[in-house]
Amino acid sequence: MSPPYPLTHEQIAAYRRDGFIQLNDILTGADLQEMRDAVAGAVQSESAQDDPQRVKSSYEQIFIQKVNLWTRHESVKKFVLDRRLAAIAARLSGHSLRLWHDQALFKEPHTGAKTPWHQDTPYWPHHPRKDQLTIWVALSDATIHNGCMSFIPGTQELTDLEPVNLQDPQELFTVAPQTKGIKPITCELTAGSCTVHNGMTFHYAGPNRSDGMREAFAIIYMPADTTYVGIDHPVTNPIRSTLEVGAIFPSDLFPVVADS
Repeated sequence: MSPPYPLTHEQIAAYRRDGFIQLNDILTGADLQEMRDAVAGAVQSESAQDDPQRVKSSYEQIFIQKVNLWTRHESVKKFVLDRRLAAIAARLSGHSLRLWHDQALFKEPHTGAKTPWHQDTPYWPHHPRKDQLTIWVALSDATIHNGCMSFIPGTQELTDLEPVNLQDPQELFTVAPQTKGIKPITCELTAGSCTVHNGMTFHYAGPNRSDGMREAFAIIYMPADTTYVGIDHPVTNPIRSTLEVGAIFPSDLFPVVADS
């Protein structure tokens, strides 16, 4: 991988103030091509096993989503556990971090629906729910036309809201009337650039109206001392018997990847 990504004090302060930041060219050249090939290849191989006759739910129509690819594909694992990327998240958050999970998020051309306004962390079996964060890497250019990300600055402070029902989403102002009057910021990205957002920051991605796939890969981190609260979640349900409510997530499945 390339040398450490140069973060300024101003960028760190902006992330902590706004709950998100855009960082350009965190991956370039051969590194970007290798990650894109690894993730796209993993998505293609796993999608080939899906039943083409099965009717997709409204949530599944948003994007092709493949979670925890690092546990099944060695070519993806090297990027998910890469300490250069994790160090970006650790410096922005100020925490030692362990991996929560990765996920490929591919919006299909013309059919990839919008991703409604929501926060991430309320869906997760974590305590506390405050400083989790996601590096969202554009593997191909992400534009308004194909479904790039938008954020509402400062909403990481809204920590007591009910999670949005992504199957049947409510209007944003119904869920969070506090957001009225705050202008969303849209982040178009060239391939290899990323956004980083706090898990409590409200964010949105539009539909893919282009002729090509919108390819993105997210790596999600949690503070190293995060504990498991036992609620249902697709990542933890299959391993529920190995987890202890109130205990820190085990390092073999959720490794520590960066120190603060």
